[in-house]
Amino acid sequence: MATARRGFRPGGAAGKAATTFSGVEPLGKVRRSQLVSTYGIGAIVDLEKGSFMPMGLEDWDNATRLPSLTINETRLQAQLGVSHFRLPPATEDISGKPGRVDPAQALPAVRFPSWHECPKCHRLGREGDPFQLSADGAQLECTGHARPVQTTPVRFVIACRKGHMDEFPWEWWAHRHRAGGICERPALELGSRGRSAALADLYIRCKTCRAVESLGDAFRPDSLKGVKCSGVRPWLHDRQPDCDAPPRVIQRGASNAHFAVVASALSIPPASEGAFQIIEGQWLSLGGMPAEAVMPVLTRLATTYGMPVEPLLMAFREKQRIEGIQGQRTEVSSRAEEYVALSHDRDDPIVGGVVPQFCNSVYEPEGELSRWFDLVGAVSRLREVRALAGFSRIEPYPVSSERIAGAIRDGHVAPLSKAPRGWLPAAEIRGEGIFLRFRNEAIDAWVAANPAVLSRVACLDSRSAAIAAERGYPRDYSITARLLLIHSFAHALIRTISIDCGYSSSSLRERLYVGEASGPMSAMSGVLVYTGSPDSEGSLGGLVRLAEPERLEQIILRTIEAARWCGSDPVCLETDPAQSGERVSGAACHCCLLVPETACEKFNRELDRTMLVGLPAEGAQAGWRGFFDMDDAD
Repeated sequence: MATARRGFRPGGAAGKAATTFSGVEPLGKVRRSQLVSTYGIGAIVDLEKGSFMPMGLEDWDNATRLPSLTINETRLQAQLGVSHFRLPPATEDISGKPGRVDPAQALPAVRFPSWHECPKCHRLGREGDPFQLSADGAQLECTGHARPVQTTPVRFVIACRKGHMDEFPWEWWAHRHRAGGICERPALELGSRGRSAALADLYIRCKTCRAVESLGDAFRPDSLKGVKCSGVRPWLHDRQPDCDAPPRVIQRGASNAHFAVVASALSIPPASEGAFQIIEGQWLSLGGMPAEAVMPVLTRLATTYGMPVEPLLMAFREKQRIEGIQGQRTEVSSRAEEYVALSHDRDDPIVGGVVPQFCNSVYEPEGELSRWFDLVGAVSRLREVRALAGFSRIEPYPVSSERIAGAIRDGHVAPLSKAPRGWLPAAEIRGEGIFLRFRNEAIDAWVAANPAVLSRVACLDSRSAAIAAERGYPRDYSITARLLLIHSFAHALIRTISIDCGYSSSSLRERLYVGEASGPMSAMSGVLVYTGSPDSEGSLGGLVRLAEPERLEQIILRTIEAARWCGSDPVCLETDPAQSGERVSGAACHCCLLVPETACEKFNRELDRTMLVGLPAEGAQAGWRGFFDMDDAD
């Protein structure tokens, strides 16, 4: 495992991040928001000068302790058990040294994998054996040529389901069939027989003992038989001994190398109000003050912001109340609060120069839309906070935000630090959205009129339960007709907005509000389609404009019409959900419902187009009408 550290830090207005090494030129750039998702702690980031892994939170402290990088989202903090969140720092050039950034504020990273290949002579090795660091210390070079040649990271690494990741055992693999095992001074090179581009044509040869081994079966489940997981955690510079999870060979840039566990929440009243924002900004000091000292401080704050003290006092008490129930808040209760907020008009005034973070305008739809929806919300101002709480490898580990800490303790989710800390890295997404609330009575009538739907739903639910039991993660919900309907509609709507209205599907995101009636609580049946990217796209009023009654009606009607036919029909429509495997979906494919995974909350699973447009009866198979085919008579 390499020990050299590099800095990894995000940019300014453009939301970029530059990877740097102690005062040298930046190695590369990624978006600030990607540091809490795709390129978060423990991920492998491929840059021009090599392959690097962002380090853990202990190494972030120097770069993220600036007060300007602290953000708050009270409800999400309560769910995750932290006091605040921190933004990755923005790139700023050192004064008088353009192209260089301050290493004291750089986010650290470690070179991984440390094994490299020379593209010219195809030798395999690491720093010092036989490769050397370049003059700027940023990359490895092969010096066995007239001019140094920059090496490239090897393609393979090994990982286990508990999040550990280590180097591919190149020396062991090259000698695994040699009677005497690894020779005394192995010198490896990677070769190709040149017959095809298949993996079986690649081989490793030891120039010392002439041992040769093909890489053709490297990805077989039993390829590392006899090799135990080393428990290495490169992002924390340590290892956990006695890991019982079998290691697997994966490609360095494969999608299953890192699944970020991200918790998110919308800023809604009262936390979105200006007075509450002022209190949150001062909470690190206000929260620890004796009761008698609070009022004088609030009075000074009111004078500073030119506002009455009463709103600040009310916000202070509300903040105390939320802090008092920390650990009792769940993701389900948080979604229920957002659902209520999105169902009401809200336009709070600017207080003390602080702009509220939530603005919503609702209306009752008319015409055809009124058959299916009872409320539309145009959310012209929206803030979402996404916090990185951990990650998994090999397979995603779905877990609600309040259970993440337990999943880390049980080894199902890899931690971001050696010991729990009072903060987590996070990103802010500011934009706008469209909220659609379905008629609960219309959904209930549709299910009652089409009982065959329930057998389809039960098949998918049992498949989902079997996968959860096999992989050992808790399932906090059941798949219902309501969930399949709303989730499938959300995907179809995102695709229509992307095709007809010019938004890229990767710039949009869904937020589902689905829940069955329980006691005094009525069912939740809504979806928010909102700006899911920190870019300016979708944040200048374009998405809210689509919520205008005439425009929205045409968009939804086109969505329904487009869902009736798929380029893969009849194969797609007739998909047997019992054979859906890990997709846990019915009729859903890239031609009709699938969207970029950044836009979906459920990894493009739990979808079924037949919920929207129905399924004709055929032979002994019972058919049903889709939700949007039901009329008032039904």
